[in-house]
Amino acid sequence: MRKLTKILIMTFLLVIALSSVSSLTSQAASKGKYFLSGELYYHTISNTKVEVCGTTRNEGTLTIPGYVYYKGKQYTVTQIADHEIYYQNETDTTDGNYMDLNMPACKNYDYYRTDGKQYPLDLKHISFCMIKKVILPSTLTYIGEGAFGGCYKLESVVFASNYKKLTIGKNAFDGTSLKSIRFPNGTYELKDCAAGTVAEIYIPASVKKIGAGVVNYKTKKVTIDKKNKKFKMKDGILYSYNGKTLIGASAKVKKNVKVPKAVTKIGKMAFAGTNVKTVTLTNKIKTIPKGAFYKCKKLTSVKNTENVREIEYGAFARCYKLKDIGALPNLAEIERAAFWNDSKLTLHLSKNVATIDDYAFCGYAYSYGAKVTVEENHPIFSIQDAFLVRTTTTDKTIILSMKEAEQIIIPEGITSVVCYVGGENCKEIILPSTLNKLYGNLETKEGRVVFKGTQPPIFRDKYRMRGVKSIVVPKGTYDIYKKTIGESYDDDYGDYYIWDDEDIELIEE
Repeated sequence: MRKLTKILIMTFLLVIALSSVSSLTSQAASKGKYFLSGELYYHTISNTKVEVCGTTRNEGTLTIPGYVYYKGKQYTVTQIADHEIYYQNETDTTDGNYMDLNMPACKNYDYYRTDGKQYPLDLKHISFCMIKKVILPSTLTYIGEGAFGGCYKLESVVFASNYKKLTIGKNAFDGTSLKSIRFPNGTYELKDCAAGTVAEIYIPASVKKIGAGVVNYKTKKVTIDKKNKKFKMKDGILYSYNGKTLIGASAKVKKNVKVPKAVTKIGKMAFAGTNVKTVTLTNKIKTIPKGAFYKCKKLTSVKNTENVREIEYGAFARCYKLKDIGALPNLAEIERAAFWNDSKLTLHLSKNVATIDDYAFCGYAYSYGAKVTVEENHPIFSIQDAFLVRTTTTDKTIILSMKEAEQIIIPEGITSVVCYVGGENCKEIILPSTLNKLYGNLETKEGRVVFKGTQPPIFRDKYRMRGVKSIVVPKGTYDIYKKTIGESYDDDYGDYYIWDDEDIELIEE
């Protein structure tokens, strides 16, 4: 009897297992299908759900249904698909790469099929189409990144009255003509720059998460439902409800900001693009996060930074009037582009500074950095003849040039130059025999560059020199320099064009 019972149980479990496998196989087979129904193009994301990823409509009102039928089967429309950015107006560069900062601005998004096949030519991406109004169903759980990004004629979004749990993706409504947006009940999360540059925003009680740039330099009015116990607005700034996190400043922020004592953290891009002139932090803040003051063109000073230990990517990039950010005795790390093009800033580095990115102050292209001093006997960083030098066991690298003169001589012993060197009034740049890597562009006023090394340094791809009329190299090195520089030079006309009489002359001395 026991043996029979055991057999029956095992048979039962096997049937269940086979049923589960069959179900999973059926579900998997239903994923990744694309089909057109009405004026919308769909992508199946499960055996019962689809996302909208295209339309045949390019004007007027776009109505997205809650359910759609395909081959006799009903699917629930739960998502507007993520789109991918392929061009951005903000193309500021440092070291030749895009600055990875997400300011609210019109961006071009495309949708690409996940299977890599061609998108039908007679369809439009949801993003960047010319609809004026969109009506959304209550079945949605996610409106994807850039979903309506660049729909510059979009003036009206009609949400359902209530949602179960809705997430608005990054840049979802960026680059539209919306003057206001009232996020619906049931909205759970607003990701980075979800509202774009919309002037007026309503945040319902259900919102639990808000990303960077949702409230930004273009936001003029923010209304938060009184029942929302996660966020609050004060003096034009969005805070967490407990007051410990400063999330973002709006167009209504004061010019001189004194951060409340309760604040222990500032969010990414918190003040980016605003008209703040001075900001006084609290001594609880230890990190200036990514893009916190990016493009604050009127910012002159940031105070009370004694406990700051880290300045992240692009934190003060393009703050053209910034002069002072305090003593920073505990600062340990400065990330890439942190002070990009802040030519008026004076900064002192204490012995606690252990890490500075190659392009913390400027890129290898034509940009200017801060005026930096270093505490005496620093084990890694030093100032040598107006150059900020990082010394390791194997290399001595110039990461910032503060030298402005008719003749600039890079000291012997320097092995790498990764930043821009020279200027509009410079007539000669002399490079050391020890140089083995030259990534930073050089600029003279119809002047010359002198290489002392018997072997040319490594150049980055698409290297450039501006205003240089002649390059001088040691005797016996003409051919190797001509070949090396010619292969690296950014020249649309082919190799060695730079040596023609109309451009740079190569001289062997």
